Amino acid sequence: MVLAMDLFVTGISFILAYLLRFNLEPAQIDLHRATSHFLIALPVYISVFLFYGSFSGIIRHTTIQDTVKLVMAMSTGAMSLLLLSLTARTSPRTEFLVIPYSVILIHFFATTVLLVGSRLLIKETYQYCFIPTRPLKSVMLFGAGELGLITLKVLEGDRISGYKVVGFIDDKRSLNGKRLNDIPIYSTRQAFQRVIKAERVQEVIISINQPNISPTRKKELLEMCLENNVQLKQIPAVKEWMNGQLNSKQIRNVMIADLLSRETIHLETEKIKEGLKDSIILITGAAGSIGSEIVRQLMTFDIRHAILYDQAETPLYNLQNELKTKFPKISFELIIGDVRDPFRLYKVFEKYQPDIVFNAAAYKHVPLMEAHPYEAIRVNIGGALLLADLSVQFKVKKFVMLSTDKAVNPTNVMGASKRICEIYVQALSQKEGVTTQFITTRFGNVLGSNGSVVPLFQKQIEDGGPVTVTHPDITRFFMTIPEACQLVLEAGFMGRGGEIYVFDMGEPVKIYDLAKKMISLSGFIPEEDIAIKFTGLRPGEKLYEELLANKETTLPTHHPKIMIAEVRKYQYDEVNQSIRQLLASVQLEDEEKLVSRMKALVPEFISQNSRFTKFDEQQPAAPRLNGSKKRTKKRISIS
Repeated sequence: MVLAMDLFVTGISFILAYLLRFNLEPAQIDLHRATSHFLIALPVYISVFLFYGSFSGIIRHTTIQDTVKLVMAMSTGAMSLLLLSLTARTSPRTEFLVIPYSVILIHFFATTVLLVGSRLLIKETYQYCFIPTRPLKSVMLFGAGELGLITLKVLEGDRISGYKVVGFIDDKRSLNGKRLNDIPIYSTRQAFQRVIKAERVQEVIISINQPNISPTRKKELLEMCLENNVQLKQIPAVKEWMNGQLNSKQIRNVMIADLLSRETIHLETEKIKEGLKDSIILITGAAGSIGSEIVRQLMTFDIRHAILYDQAETPLYNLQNELKTKFPKISFELIIGDVRDPFRLYKVFEKYQPDIVFNAAAYKHVPLMEAHPYEAIRVNIGGALLLADLSVQFKVKKFVMLSTDKAVNPTNVMGASKRICEIYVQALSQKEGVTTQFITTRFGNVLGSNGSVVPLFQKQIEDGGPVTVTHPDITRFFMTIPEACQLVLEAGFMGRGGEIYVFDMGEPVKIYDLAKKMISLSGFIPEEDIAIKFTGLRPGEKLYEELLANKETTLPTHHPKIMIAEVRKYQYDEVNQSIRQLLASVQLEDEEKLVSRMKALVPEFISQNSRFTKFDEQQPAAPRLNGSKKRTKKRISIS
């Protein structure tokens, strides 16, 4: 249908071109020759239309690509006719093929204008008659550069979104007071003090390539937008544009992760490259939030083979599909297994002989582990010990264990279990004859990880609230998943073994403020549109976390975001005996006695808001490890 219409317009235009060539006087036209020329030109244009497929698009949704195809087809057709006419002039026998140049050019321009114009007319008519338009929403674009201009054109061409750009905001003083595409450019101060209120601006859209705007500047913009009840949005990175073009549907809210992230981390890639080159790497917990990101980052280096070990079948399968697409040349293998299974793990070490082990397998939810200490001991402690022992047995070069800030002065079973892991691997690294370098990395909450507070708040906001916060004063350290994993890799190739590395987590974030900002970022007013409900501290939860990040308890490294924690040293034989007794007791004792043993191993473990608080005033069932500091509270034996 479209091809037939295009050919009809092409034919009419050819007749029109001949009339214009002869000053609209039909008597001067050689009808026989004009007919011959028409029959020559028509097959040429049929061929180019078919070659370029210029008729294949849906006219009411004509795009720039469709227009380019049409212009290319018409240009190719005109060039072919010009070349044919030029060649035919060389011989009297082919003189009938000579089409006047003026006819070819007039025909080209007339046909192109008619075909493109008809498509645009049909598109506009369809949108006007059948697509409902929304009330115009006043917006300002932050960034008056090339991307700002592209964003402006996209918004102006989208009737559905209903955007009306009333101005640009730009930090460059040289641009203030000027106009771009006849739209004024303002400084940030002018925009937020005068224009936003006067024009009733509802959104500010960041139209700058993401690396060119710092997290600090983005935070400042957010604060100003929140004060003025304005939503802050941003365009995606250029590489994420669909088919190389920006679409208004891709403009998204600024995410809380964007605002809590910090300046780009600069890694010593040469040292990491050297450490990973031609290595066989085992990653346990590979399908988890942190484990999978470690895998992704490892895939960017020259490794020989990666073994992804996890018991979560579906997430592991999804990760496999992702890696096949993004890293088709990297050798890796999936193994579904449990870190508590000694036979399974032994066979993995025996078969693959890994050079490096990253242990990211652990239970991490504080309330769940407080309710099920049995599993925390078996998985977090038992799994780590099994992996560490096998690493020594099979002469693994480096073992990197991921720990948590909850291991510092723990108030819950989960944190205490990770602290016991830290104690074991640190003591094992000092054992005579051990060549494996044991590195422990300790960091706080990770944004966007499975079960973290940010996805929970997002879901609650989508459901209309309320957003639940445990306590108005509770604070947490936050770090993005890529940032945390980058620092894990950096620390992993920094030490000689036995160190516990603490990451600079920045300033602690008040969870109540986080909830309010997330509600505002979603376009709602906190406590008015969506309520915030305080539910009380959960079992084992404390108001604030600690990282030992101060001069008295940490030592600096060459990396400004990584420090070495100064912690007490332990004798391996004593540590090994006490922890083996704890693991053996899992099959024999109830949960209360097991937690009491944990408190003996970690004297600073004082439960909060937990059923195990009563044991903090009792004598531990097991002897205290040498090197432990004295406690201020006495305990009574329960054994």
